[in-house]
Amino acid sequence: MKPCIQLTVALLLCALLSHCSQLPPTPTSELLPPSAVAVQQFNQGFRVQLTLNSMEMQLAPWALQFDAVSLHDQDLLPYIRMLTQELGKYPTELLELSGLQQILLVRNLSVAGQPRLAVPDYVHEVLIYDIGHHDMAFNRHVLHHEFYHMLEEELYGSAYYRDPLWLPLKPADFRYGKGGAYARASEDAAFSHPLQGFINRYAMSGLEEDKAELWTILWADASWRQVKPMLQQDQLLRDKLQLLVYQIGCLAPEIRPRLAHRLSKLDLPFIACAQKE
Repeated sequence: MKPCIQLTVALLLCALLSHCSQLPPTPTSELLPPSAVAVQQFNQGFRVQLTLNSMEMQLAPWALQFDAVSLHDQDLLPYIRMLTQELGKYPTELLELSGLQQILLVRNLSVAGQPRLAVPDYVHEVLIYDIGHHDMAFNRHVLHHEFYHMLEEELYGSAYYRDPLWLPLKPADFRYGKGGAYARASEDAAFSHPLQGFINRYAMSGLEEDKAELWTILWADASWRQVKPMLQQDQLLRDKLQLLVYQIGCLAPEIRPRLAHRLSKLDLPFIACAQKE
């Protein structure tokens, strides 16, 4: 009897005989939508919980509004893949340093009626991202930008830290604006190099936004390609970038090898960290 016929007969007998051992169950992952599997894989690979369910979460008492995301949302799987790729650029030590505990994915995110692509909840160590924006390069930029705000809060006790080392790195008569909440136009985010030391108008809106924008271009490839020419000829930008890498790299030295290729393209050396006593 041929092997395939033998197998068929065996399966039929198993179905007929009540005492026959059950066949191995279908793996659970084969029954789940791909996005659910992607969530599981993310949570297994990172020490940060990715969730779509805000019902059991504590969130800061701001005027937050958003819609829940379904596992069958067509934009969910591409977003999770992007999230996995971008956060995978960070060493584990940096994620731990940030204090980030959870990432919540939503749709139609807003604060006090103002649409947002992301909101950092510093109180509960949660990053909230809106998956509805289809420009994936910009989503990558936003991901790193908001992560830096979480990192700054954890390191300095405030996401609006008035960094004394950073403040002198600007034109003498320049004053930062009122913050990112007041720079929401699309042209504010464009890499226009509006002034020496600034990659866009959004960076001019606040010191915290300036630092977050420069952090972002270190990790988001498309953003880096656009800003690199500015960095090659703007000494203020070069000084800021070098200082930022020094500040974070001395606290999380694991990022230095991952950023070496960026700095080498600009002929920028790493600043040596102070020796611990």
